[in-house]
Amino acid sequence: MVRWVPFGLVSLVWLVLIGRRLRQRRFWRAGWWLGCWALSALTWTPVALSFGSAMQLGQLPTHWWANGVWVVRPFAPGDLDASFWLNIVMTVPQGALLAINWPQLRWSQWVYVGLAVGLTLESGQALGNALVSLGRWVDINDILTNGLGVVLGALAVTGYRHWRTRLG
Repeated sequence: MVRWVPFGLVSLVWLVLIGRRLRQRRFWRAGWWLGCWALSALTWTPVALSFGSAMQLGQLPTHWWANGVWVVRPFAPGDLDASFWLNIVMTVPQGALLAINWPQLRWSQWVYVGLAVGLTLESGQALGNALVSLGRWVDINDILTNGLGVVLGALAVTGYRHWRTRLG
């Protein structure tokens, strides 16, 4: 039960931020914070799903540190399993919300925000492992794929806006 405490505390923060934006009638901004909550639900709960095969997991160079498994070498053999691609897909909506809420951002800033999202998610997992033995893997590939998902989501919204503008 104690393993759920970090997610519960973070959920309270997200609830406050979502509530404030809804009261301000800033629905897209509330959607951003709701997306943050969804990402933390996917990554900071003690429910870990594996989409890799046993053979692939055996190929990964891992390290045990601070009550968790760490993958620190990017793109090692066995990395390109379903979870690799799902880490991109799960952050695409956050990237779309980034472009909707902050349309003035440039593509380089999307990259920074994407990396910050990935670092935040993996840091939360590392902290959860250290404090309450969360049981989550901390993986450099997740930082990179989460960042790519954010960039792709922002690119999709920006591309759609340009396409719509050209149509008149």
